Amino acid sequence: MPTEPAPETPRVEAGRYRRLAAARERGLVVGAMALPYWIEREEGKWVLLVEEKSIEVVRPELEAFEAEEKAKPPTRAMLPAEKIPTFSLYVAGWLLIVFYLVQRRMGESWTDSGAADSTAILHGQWWRTITALTLHADGGHLGANLATGLLFAAFVIPRLGAGCAWLAILLSGAIGNAVNAWGYRSEMHSTIGASTACFGALGLLVGLELAALWREPHRRNSWQLVLPIGAGLALLAYLGVGDEGKTIDYMAHGWGLVAGIAEGMIASVLHLKERLTAPWQRLAGAITLALLAVSWVLARPS
Repeated sequence: MPTEPAPETPRVEAGRYRRLAAARERGLVVGAMALPYWIEREEGKWVLLVEEKSIEVVRPELEAFEAEEKAKPPTRAMLPAEKIPTFSLYVAGWLLIVFYLVQRRMGESWTDSGAADSTAILHGQWWRTITALTLHADGGHLGANLATGLLFAAFVIPRLGAGCAWLAILLSGAIGNAVNAWGYRSEMHSTIGASTACFGALGLLVGLELAALWREPHRRNSWQLVLPIGAGLALLAYLGVGDEGKTIDYMAHGWGLVAGIAEGMIASVLHLKERLTAPWQRLAGAITLALLAVSWVLARPS
């Protein structure tokens, strides 16, 4: 803590800073040496003052602190700095719209055959965990999922690559539906919508950020680790409850978020973006489309 100046204490300037936080950080360096310091405002800057007799001891410590600060790698931003590829976003958007139009034309039998029915899933119809992601109750349901899902995906793609990102998003939604079905194993339960995958995409962002913060201990504190989780839970609370506040929708969204967090952390640890070249990214994208196609082939009404 800065000490109160004694009137007879000669003081000299040890540093001048634009931000108060920067002056306080350097003050802590002086305080760690068991020496008094003061911070004053002067000509729009924050001035760090020390006793005149201490300046020769303080100056090398402050220089060492500045050198250490410059040697630290820059903080990585959660939002992508590079241009976001949009082609796959258009493809995903149009696919969901086409699926919705087919659903409207084919009627209830089509919806029933692809919904995430807990009993059917637990009896081996795994494809329902995927087909349910392409079905929606109405246009508003579809529009909300398009808006949130494409927004989250736009920030995941630069971090993982387009192919890997969409495969991870699809799998997070499928895992979320599968776990949700197990949670309702003792009762009849059915759900539809891409919301689980949308929250899977959000979870991927949170997981990637958590893993990145963990790898940067010099930039890490407890709040930086809590913040990504808090942001995910806040959005889940705000957007996660479905029509008429049904808890079942909330649970599906929550499991999608958890699956996405786990996938994001694994992807970060394995450095998938750096390891997967363009051919592998295309392969991941092809697998995503193949999973959708195979799932609907298995699910189509007889």
